[in-house]
Order: sequence, then structure tokens, then C-alpha cells
Amino acid sequence: MQLIQQPLLALTLLPAIIAGLPTSHPPSEELQARKHNWTFDLFHNKHCAGTTVSYSGQGSSGCHSNFENGGAEAFINVNIDTGCKVKLFRDRKCSRHTMIEEIKAKISTKCKPVSRKKTAQSFEE
Repeated sequence: MQLIQQPLLALTLLPAIIAGLPTSHPPSEELQARKHNWTFDLFHNKHCAGTTVSYSGQGSSGCHSNFENGGAEAFINVNIDTGCKVKLFRDRKCSRHTMIEEIKAKISTKCKPVSRKKTAQSFEE
């Protein structure tokens, strides 16, 4: 009787074990499609006049600094995908406590001064 119970127990647990295993990995193209695209322009003055410095990418970018003209006082959201946020910081290290602005999909595509009359020195997605 004990010999019959062990194979039955194994057959009972087999579907649960198989169900927990991944069946396949999505193709790399599908993984690429999940990354958010972002494009925005930075300006040295709050009127978005003068030299335009454009930034764009896909997915997380890490911290970027060394903006042309010494920093940015305004931006234009050219195209930020839904679910994506570009964060502007007042220091060059993208320190969490120095974040001054988030550029999101729902923010207007018109010129917008950086919040709190600050100058952005770095950004990350």
C-alpha cells in the first residue's frame, strides 16, 4: 500500500511543480518595447529662448550633468511616454533631496520654467 501512495503523491504534486516554472522568455524585441522613450529640451533661461539643448533616450539613463550654459531654467516636454518620469536636480549628482522638477507625460509640451526659481544642474530618468 505504501508503494502505491508515493507515486500517487508525486503525480498529484507534478502539475503544481510544472506550473511554477517559466515556459519561455519574451524575445528581446518585446523587452525593448517595454522601455519608456523620453525626449525633452532644456533652456538656459525661463523663456525657452536661445540655445536649445535636446536630450532623448529609452529606459533609465543614470545621472547626467554638465549642462551647456551652466544649467537649465526651463524645459519643454517634447515626448515623455506614459509611466515615465524625468527628474531634474539642482545639484550635479542627482541627489534625491535636491530634486526640483519631474517631467511627465501629462505635462504640457510648451515652455515651462523649472519649479521654485531654481536652476537644474542634472537629470535622470
